[in-house]
Amino acid sequence: MSDPFDKISKLNSDLHFCEDWTASAPVDQAQQAVVGPLSAKVIGLKSNICVWGQAWTAGIGARAGNIAQHDAPLVASLRAAGALLLSRLAMDEGALGAATDNPHFGRCENPAFPGQSAGGSSGGSAAAVASGAVDAAFGSDTMGSVRIPAAYCGVYGLKVGAGTVGMEGVFPLAPSLDALGLFAKTPELLRSVLTVVAGAPDISLTMEGWIAPEHEALSACHPDVAEFCSEVSAALAKIFGPAAQLEETDFAGLRSDAFLLTEVEAVRSLGQEAGLSAGLARLIDFGRKVPPEKLEAAQTRLALARASLTARLGTKHVLLLPTVAAPAFAHGTRPPIGQADFTVLANIADLPAIAIPKPGAQPPVSVQLVGPRGTEHALIDLAERLSGAL
Repeated sequence: MSDPFDKISKLNSDLHFCEDWTASAPVDQAQQAVVGPLSAKVIGLKSNICVWGQAWTAGIGARAGNIAQHDAPLVASLRAAGALLLSRLAMDEGALGAATDNPHFGRCENPAFPGQSAGGSSGGSAAAVASGAVDAAFGSDTMGSVRIPAAYCGVYGLKVGAGTVGMEGVFPLAPSLDALGLFAKTPELLRSVLTVVAGAPDISLTMEGWIAPEHEALSACHPDVAEFCSEVSAALAKIFGPAAQLEETDFAGLRSDAFLLTEVEAVRSLGQEAGLSAGLARLIDFGRKVPPEKLEAAQTRLALARASLTARLGTKHVLLLPTVAAPAFAHGTRPPIGQADFTVLANIADLPAIAIPKPGAQPPVSVQLVGPRGTEHALIDLAERLSGAL
């Protein structure tokens, strides 16, 4: 049987989905896996997830000497299930970024769309899955940081909702919005890994209807994205019948409010860290200067949006949205300011959402489904059904 770390090493030399392969690979390689449901599966872990014996950097160069003395509960569950671990997957510094082009550890490449960004902040996890280096990988998602890289790299990306997988042992950015997420090439792999870390599904949680995006939202999308949304809409209509219509939503305004909240909460999570880049330090400094009344107004709008979406979905409906309005942007260019417009709703409402890639699309494009609380497994089942229909 070939050593999976040989394959990973070769792929990483071209794609740089690990922060520091020479320092971290020997530790991962030395871990002894037990026999379990994930035996022979390699599971990747973003560098903000605590792994015993590894540097717990969260993408911050000055934390490279911060060696974790314990596993996050998520990691302990994976070990107990027999998984081989690949830790320290590349990410944006402090998870506050959109390109996985890290000033301390370098740039991660996109294996599905060479020359373009892998997205952020969980780009290393997406690239590791898309390249075949790992079977599945975990990341964190604050405004779309799992689903956006999944879309750019052409893989599935699941953001979990409140209470499904705990955040203990995950370095925080904005706790009000942070969630864990999981990447894989197939819904089947998503399901098997999620079952290990979150338990068996509640079979009573099934979908019975769907909500379509407003026309104005699709009109601003790249033609390939809009076309895929139309294809998925047709498939959902065959499954559930006619759609309810999403009311007019200020996607850009809610994204702006959520980013303001992220900057403010980053003051507490990152503000005392040494050695931050000038760019990240500026964002944190901005968060320190936000007037209380401006923050309060943003939080009020976010709370209203959360209540509205939660009520609209109820317990049996899913919302279809583009994942990102356009395919991945080129390295060295500024990330699109609105790339989290559609993904941030699930974070605001703390609901599960799954990014679904268009089979064989080049460049990769994606749509997402947002579901009621606790419906992660139901979303995976529906994604699998849609993929078969498409």
